[in-house]
Amino acid sequence: MSMSLCLTKVPPALAERIEADPDLLERLWPEDEDEPSAGLDADIAAIDEDRDLFLEDYLGIAREVEKEPFGFPWMRRALHGTGVEIDYDFGYGNAFKVTADEAAEIADGLAAEGWWIPGQESETISHAIGAFYRAAANEGRTVFGGIS
Repeated sequence: MSMSLCLTKVPPALAERIEADPDLLERLWPEDEDEPSAGLDADIAAIDEDRDLFLEDYLGIAREVEKEPFGFPWMRRALHGTGVEIDYDFGYGNAFKVTADEAAEIADGLAAEGWWIPGQESETISHAIGAFYRAAANEGRTVFGGIS
């Protein structure tokens, strides 16, 4: 069984559109690699698959977190959001939304928990998650995520 952590960071205008029409998230994660996800939508076309989309193994990092049932609150927020759900089903529950300010808190919290050090090379999934949230905060972007 495979489960993936899906994260995307989007500018504020696109975030508002996604909140109003959560199905727009589907256009950011095309199922068919040959089919362009953006169509004629300039906001969606501006999302860079390498910088703005994050798709990694969820089970590996979840196992690490579960070793401490009441620990790692910041990694739990990174994986599951801060409580705001969006009506879009990734497969294992609804999508979540994290504001740029919350992304900054999560990135700082991940550093405090020892998951990553700001500025370090991303050698593990936890490093990449921390760097992704830091980038979202620095760029003033909203993160939408879920488990598929």
